[in-house]
Amino acid sequence: MLLPKHEDQKRRLNIKSWGNVAKLFYTYTRLSNIESTMDFKSDDILAAIPRMLWPQYDWQLGYENMFRFGRAWHVYATPQGKKAFRSKHGIDLDIFIKAAFGVFAATEYYPAARPDLLSSLNITKHQAHLLRCAIGQTVTGHAKLARASWTAGVPRDFQRSITKERPLFEATAAGRVVYFVPSRSNLLLRVTDGLYYDIVSDDYARVSSGEAFEGLCLKLAKLYFNDTCLVQTERATSYGKSADIIVESNSGANGLIIECKIRRIPERVLTSPDPWANHAKDFEDIIKGIFQIWRTHKEYYHTKTRKMTGIVVQYDPWTIASNTLVESIFKAAHAKADQVGIPQSDRIPVALAGYVDVERSFRASTLDGLQAAICSCCTDRFRGFELFTVVKEINRDEMRKESRLDYSRLAGDAVPWFRNPAAET
Repeated sequence: MLLPKHEDQKRRLNIKSWGNVAKLFYTYTRLSNIESTMDFKSDDILAAIPRMLWPQYDWQLGYENMFRFGRAWHVYATPQGKKAFRSKHGIDLDIFIKAAFGVFAATEYYPAARPDLLSSLNITKHQAHLLRCAIGQTVTGHAKLARASWTAGVPRDFQRSITKERPLFEATAAGRVVYFVPSRSNLLLRVTDGLYYDIVSDDYARVSSGEAFEGLCLKLAKLYFNDTCLVQTERATSYGKSADIIVESNSGANGLIIECKIRRIPERVLTSPDPWANHAKDFEDIIKGIFQIWRTHKEYYHTKTRKMTGIVVQYDPWTIASNTLVESIFKAAHAKADQVGIPQSDRIPVALAGYVDVERSFRASTLDGLQAAICSCCTDRFRGFELFTVVKEINRDEMRKESRLDYSRLAGDAVPWFRNPAAET
């Protein structure tokens, strides 16, 4: 795929020709289509639907960069997260992010950036090298990583992405070290949502991130429901702590019980042709979330007439577009509720939704409309649908527009230089 160094050498692939590039793309697409079904039986395609959709989810939604910065840094760039990051990589997280942004800016019009140019951001050569060590490799090193990470029997579209894990390629041009960035989008992913993989092994950082995610969901609930509802954090119960967030309408008629789950979808689940059959234990966190909502309802609303519904909010969309997967999860939750004697009357309707789905749903509906959508999510017609899709379907006349959560403020609070970069240069 490289142009020759000398004119007398024959080109392997002239990528200056659009026809050749298109031929390469179509060949890869055909291979991808063939491989995508090689590890599951044709009659099991429904079980594999989550595996097909998870890698496309971000692309389909088209997240705004500011959303990513605010959400990810609020959740992962906590004091405990920053401590864990420095311990692992030897560089302050704030400096690491600034250096990555420098490379991102420098590669807007050029395929590569010289690390010495980062000095204008007060980034030293040593810090630039630490950035490369954390999220980059040499070209030869990338090739070794790609070979080592290849898993036999897994289609190429579902293999680990080395350019997501390490988006910087170190090479030498004109005697100078340069950092190539094949995908600038992957670079931003790595320094936002990808920070999870830098801190997940540290117990304190992981707990802190879970608490920060609960705080983010609380901010969202207060933004959209504080005018008409009482929005509270978890309460003490006879068995310990309640669900993370409780929303009660001022009228006393209804409310929401919300449980937040920060855990990300592991690679083994993402690449499985049948996630539930092969990795049911990985869904235990979601099952516990449903159970916790029902348990909270039994504790506080068992004898009350207030109509309550629940949402398990996931950082990652664990349960998108799979009726059978969601049905299996609820069967497991009901079995868990049976063990401790939670009555059917306390097993209120619960929606399973990713954070982005919840944010869009909160913005688009009143509390009454949202509850109607949650109830519909538990029916055969809408089970496995995104909550926002159901909100749009059943509340066509109630759609509303609201101001959005200020993610730029969240990003600046977590990474101070981002709020005022001029003061740092």
